[in-house]
Amino acid sequence: MNDRVELQAEVAAPRDLVFPLVATADGLRRWLDAASLDAQVGGELRATMRDAQAVGRVLALDPPQHVSYTWDWLERPLGAPSVLAFDVIDHGARTWITLRHVGLPTPEQIDLHDQMWRYWLARFVAACRHLSPAAEAGAVHP
Repeated sequence: MNDRVELQAEVAAPRDLVFPLVATADGLRRWLDAASLDAQVGGELRATMRDAQAVGRVLALDPPQHVSYTWDWLERPLGAPSVLAFDVIDHGARTWITLRHVGLPTPEQIDLHDQMWRYWLARFVAACRHLSPAAEAGAVHP
Protein backbone atom coordinates (compact mmCIF):
# COMPACT_ATOMS: atom_id res chain seq x y z
CA MET A 1 0.00 0.00 0.00
CA ASN A 2 1.28 3.45 -0.85
CA ASP A 3 1.12 5.58 2.30
CA ARG A 4 3.63 8.24 1.39
CA VAL A 5 4.66 11.31 -0.48
CA GLU A 6 8.26 11.42 -1.68
CA LEU A 7 9.74 14.42 -3.48
CA GLN A 8 13.28 15.35 -4.41
CA ALA A 9 15.11 18.51 -5.40
CA GLU A 10 18.66 19.45 -6.26
CA VAL A 11 20.01 22.81 -5.14
CA ALA A 12 23.21 24.67 -5.97
CA ALA A 13 24.39 25.06 -2.39
CA PRO A 14 26.62 22.93 -0.17
CA ARG A 15 25.02 20.48 2.24
CA ASP A 16 26.41 22.20 5.34
CA LEU A 17 24.34 25.28 4.39
CA VAL A 18 21.25 23.34 3.26
CA PHE A 19 20.82 21.00 6.25
CA PRO A 20 20.00 23.75 8.77
CA LEU A 21 16.97 24.70 6.63
CA VAL A 22 15.31 21.42 7.64
CA ALA A 23 16.85 20.90 11.08
CA THR A 24 16.80 24.25 12.91
CA ALA A 25 14.04 26.66 13.88
CA ASP A 26 15.75 29.56 12.09
CA GLY A 27 16.16 27.43 8.96
CA LEU A 28 12.56 26.21 8.94
CA ARG A 29 11.32 29.78 9.30
CA ARG A 30 13.13 30.68 6.06
CA TRP A 31 10.64 28.64 4.01
CA LEU A 32 7.67 27.91 6.30
CA ASP A 33 5.40 30.67 7.57
CA ALA A 34 6.52 30.09 11.17
CA ALA A 35 8.30 27.37 13.13
CA SER A 36 9.71 26.50 16.51
CA LEU A 37 11.96 23.53 17.12
CA ASP A 38 13.87 22.02 20.00
CA ALA A 39 16.53 20.43 17.77
CA GLN A 40 17.27 17.27 19.74
CA VAL A 41 15.77 13.79 19.65
CA GLY A 42 12.43 14.03 21.45
CA GLY A 43 12.34 17.82 21.02
CA GLU A 44 9.11 19.53 20.01
CA LEU A 45 8.39 20.82 16.50
CA ARG A 46 5.65 23.35 15.73
CA ALA A 47 5.13 24.59 12.19
CA THR A 48 2.70 27.04 10.64
CA MET A 49 1.87 26.59 6.98
CA ARG A 50 -0.72 29.15 5.87
CA ASP A 51 -3.67 28.66 8.25
CA ALA A 52 -2.61 25.18 9.37
CA GLN A 53 -0.62 24.29 12.48
CA ALA A 54 1.44 21.10 12.59
CA VAL A 55 3.06 19.55 15.63
CA GLY A 56 5.55 16.78 16.13
CA ARG A 57 8.68 15.53 17.83
CA VAL A 58 12.19 14.96 16.53
CA LEU A 59 12.59 11.21 15.91
CA ALA A 60 16.11 11.20 14.50
CA LEU A 61 18.79 13.83 14.01
CA ASP A 62 21.97 12.90 12.14
CA PRO A 63 23.62 16.13 10.91
CA PRO A 64 24.24 16.99 8.18
CA GLN A 65 22.37 14.19 6.43
CA HIS A 66 19.07 13.23 8.07
CA VAL A 67 16.30 14.58 10.27
CA SER A 68 12.86 13.10 10.87
CA TYR A 69 9.83 14.23 12.83
CA THR A 70 6.50 12.84 13.91
CA TRP A 71 3.87 14.97 12.18
CA ASP A 72 0.22 15.75 12.74
CA TRP A 73 -2.18 18.64 12.26
CA LEU A 74 -3.63 20.39 15.31
CA GLU A 75 -7.09 21.21 13.97
CA ARG A 76 -7.57 18.25 11.61
CA PRO A 77 -5.52 15.30 12.92
CA LEU A 78 -4.62 12.61 10.41
CA GLY A 79 -5.95 9.87 12.69
CA ALA A 80 -2.79 7.81 12.25
CA PRO A 81 0.89 8.32 13.09
CA SER A 82 2.90 9.93 10.32
CA VAL A 83 6.58 10.77 9.90
CA LEU A 84 8.18 13.58 7.92
CA ALA A 85 11.83 12.94 6.98
CA PHE A 86 14.48 14.90 5.11
CA ASP A 87 17.63 13.35 3.66
CA VAL A 88 20.30 15.81 2.54
CA ILE A 89 22.94 14.26 0.25
CA ASP A 90 26.20 15.96 -0.65
CA HIS A 91 27.08 16.34 -4.35
CA GLY A 92 30.06 18.68 -3.99
CA ALA A 93 28.85 22.24 -4.49
CA ARG A 94 25.31 20.92 -5.05
CA THR A 95 22.98 19.12 -2.66
CA TRP A 96 20.23 16.57 -3.31
CA ILE A 97 17.32 16.65 -0.86
CA THR A 98 14.60 14.07 -0.41
CA LEU A 99 11.40 14.91 1.47
CA ARG A 100 9.47 11.85 2.54
CA HIS A 101 6.13 11.95 4.43
CA VAL A 102 5.03 8.40 5.39
CA GLY A 103 2.05 6.99 7.24
CA LEU A 104 -0.62 8.98 5.42
CA PRO A 105 -3.87 7.09 6.07
CA THR A 106 -5.92 7.51 2.85
CA PRO A 107 -5.40 8.10 -0.87
CA GLU A 108 -7.08 11.50 -0.41
CA GLN A 109 -4.56 12.46 2.29
CA ILE A 110 -1.69 11.26 0.07
CA ASP A 111 -2.95 13.46 -2.80
CA LEU A 112 -3.51 16.44 -0.50
CA HIS A 113 -0.05 16.13 1.08
CA ASP A 114 1.58 15.62 -2.31
CA GLN A 115 0.15 18.93 -3.52
CA MET A 116 0.98 20.65 -0.24
CA TRP A 117 4.60 19.43 -0.09
CA ARG A 118 5.22 20.37 -3.73
CA TYR A 119 4.29 23.95 -2.83
CA TRP A 120 6.43 24.04 0.33
CA LEU A 121 9.38 22.24 -1.28
CA ALA A 122 9.39 24.92 -3.99
CA ARG A 123 9.65 27.51 -1.18
CA PHE A 124 12.49 25.51 0.33
CA VAL A 125 14.31 25.51 -3.04
CA ALA A 126 13.77 29.28 -3.29
CA ALA A 127 15.25 29.73 0.21
CA CYS A 128 18.32 27.78 -0.90
CA ARG A 129 18.99 30.39 -3.58
CA HIS A 130 19.89 32.82 -0.80
CA LEU A 131 22.37 30.56 0.98
CA SER A 132 25.30 31.86 -1.03
CA PRO A 133 25.70 34.46 -3.81
CA ALA A 134 26.26 31.77 -6.43
CA ALA A 135 23.47 29.47 -5.25
CA GLU A 136 20.85 28.72 -7.86
CA ALA A 137 18.17 26.16 -7.04
CA GLY A 138 17.10 23.35 -9.30
CA ALA A 139 13.70 21.89 -10.03
CA VAL A 140 11.51 19.68 -7.88
CA HIS A 141 11.51 16.04 -9.01
CA PRO A 142 8.76 13.48 -8.27
